[in-house]
Amino acid sequence: MNLNPNSLDGICACLTYALGVDAPNCAAAPNPDLKTYIDKIFDGGKADRVFMYNPDAIPQWVYEKYPNLTERTREKADIEVPLCAVLPPFTPVCYATMYSGAQPEVHGIQGYVKPVLTIDTFFDALIRAGKKPALITYENTSVGIIFGGRNMEYHICRDVDEAISVGMELILRDEHDFILLYNGNYDAQMHNFGPESIEALAELKVNDRLYSVIYDMIRKHWKHHDTLLGFAMDHGSHLIDEENGYPRYDDKDIVGAHGFNLEEDLNIVHLYKGIPKSI
Repeated sequence: MNLNPNSLDGICACLTYALGVDAPNCAAAPNPDLKTYIDKIFDGGKADRVFMYNPDAIPQWVYEKYPNLTERTREKADIEVPLCAVLPPFTPVCYATMYSGAQPEVHGIQGYVKPVLTIDTFFDALIRAGKKPALITYENTSVGIIFGGRNMEYHICRDVDEAISVGMELILRDEHDFILLYNGNYDAQMHNFGPESIEALAELKVNDRLYSVIYDMIRKHWKHHDTLLGFAMDHGSHLIDEENGYPRYDDKDIVGAHGFNLEEDLNIVHLYKGIPKSI
C-alpha cells in the first residue's frame, strides 16, 4: 500500500496551536506542513476563530478522480494536507483521533462503538483555556456522542439541512471561538450505492457548495477575526468487490464500505484556509 506518511493524529495539535491553546495531554506533534502554514498566514500570530467543516468518508482517490466536484472548495483553500487515517478507519475511531490527537489504542475507541470519551480532547483543552466551542451535528452521529458531556454548546439537529442552518446562524451570532459542523450525507449514499455512484457524487458536490457558502459568510461577517477554516474528512471508503480484496462488513447489505486496512479507506486529504482580519 502507498499510504500517506503523516497521520491524522497531527491535526488536533495544529488546531490548538492556531488558537494559542495547549494541546490535549496525549496529542501527537502538530502536522508540520499545516503548522508552518498557520505561522505564515497569520504572520506568527494566532487565529481567534476556527471553523471545521467535517464531511464523512470522502477518500483521497475520489477527491483526486473528480476534481470538478470539489472545485469551489479547492479554489478557497491555500493548502492541501494528505493524511493517513487510523485503524480501523471507522467514523468514531477517526474523529476521536482527529480531536484528541491520540491513536486508537490510547483514546480507547478501536471499532464501530460510540462511548463518551474520557481522554483529554481538543474540546477539553479549549474549555480549560476559556474558549467557547460549539458542535453541530444531528441525532445518533458519532461526533455528537463521543464528545458529549462537556461544558460546551451542542446543537443536535434533525438532519443535515438543519445542521447547516444552525451553522450559518452561529456564524452570524459570532460568539464562538471554534465551530465544528458535521455532514454525513456522502457516507450514507456511499454505503447504499457506492463511492462513485451518482447519489454519492451528488452529495460530494453538495458538500462543495455548502462549504463555499459557509466560507463566503465567514469572509463577510468575520472580517475582524483571524480565522482558520478546514474542510476535513475522517477516513476514506471503497466499492465492495470481495473477489479482488475489497470486503464488506458481516451481514450488511451495502455497496460501499470502509473500516479496513486499505489505501482507499485510509488515505484522505484535508484542505485549509487562513483568513487574516481585514478591519
